[in-house]
Amino acid sequence: MNTRRIAIIGTGAYGTALANVLTDNGHKVLMYGIEEKQVNDINENHLNQAFFQDLLLNENIQATTELAVALEKAEIVILSVPTFAVDNVLDGILKYGKREMHIINTAKGLDEENLDVLSKKIIKKLANHQVMKSFGAIYGPSVAIEVVMRKPTCVMSCNENLQIAQEIAQIFTNEYFIVKPTTDLVGCEIAASLKNTVAIASGILAGFGGADNAKASLITIGNSEIYKIAQRFGAKIETFMNFAALGDLILTASSNKSRNYGLGLQIAERDDAKIVLKSHKNTVEGVYACKLAYKICKKLEISSPFFEIMHKILYNKGRPSALINDLFKNAEVV
Repeated sequence: MNTRRIAIIGTGAYGTALANVLTDNGHKVLMYGIEEKQVNDINENHLNQAFFQDLLLNENIQATTELAVALEKAEIVILSVPTFAVDNVLDGILKYGKREMHIINTAKGLDEENLDVLSKKIIKKLANHQVMKSFGAIYGPSVAIEVVMRKPTCVMSCNENLQIAQEIAQIFTNEYFIVKPTTDLVGCEIAASLKNTVAIASGILAGFGGADNAKASLITIGNSEIYKIAQRFGAKIETFMNFAALGDLILTASSNKSRNYGLGLQIAERDDAKIVLKSHKNTVEGVYACKLAYKICKKLEISSPFFEIMHKILYNKGRPSALINDLFKNAEVV
């Protein structure tokens, strides 16, 4: 395989994990971050202790605090920043991009302004500026620390061009990180965002003593309702059996490593979402995703009992203990 020059925007947990995969595969990776301490830790110690303590990274990973330097020779750019930071990163790509590059997104979120998928916003902003060769995404059940520890992981390379999806999959794939191609970018994108709300519900359920039967049922309900929404954007039903949709949903809604699942447990403990959410400096992804899903369903007149009930719990002071069983009573499955 030809060595590729890859810029990863963001020195967070997942960006670092992907950097490790790609350097393991022999590619030249330069990470960009705004936290000088993290950048120095990566360069000098081959660590990112903010996320992985003493786990050693591939010594060939390099990092910089200068976006222009990161993009100077890049053929592929991976966006590994929170959704709220994407706009600023795109501005930087437009300013410093030297050539047409493959843009790969890992942010799991939607476009609140237009109640649409984030990919459309990114493509529209970068189009006709000679910086974007293609746009795609990497989604799937991939807890960052497990990837850094080189535990078996399977994800999807999402691109509307199958040939490019396959090419990107090959660049990432090795003996522990398996990547499969799909052309259903939109379906994977919506699933990746909305599954976080299902994870919060699953945590609430577990906090109130719900056992395995209930958890399996809840995951089924969540998968079905996410598909109902995604279908309106052109998603394919078979996507909801792949790693980006079903796989990531199962992980996020059942793992103690999931921030959204953990938030659900906290909400159950206090039986009050508002009190718990006040203690969080930043909005947990599933809370924000719930609001957007609720708005999309209202706009498109989609019946979605799951997101309506979760919206009551997270935004309208609904008592979780009084509402959680309604998720089953009002379930709509495909």
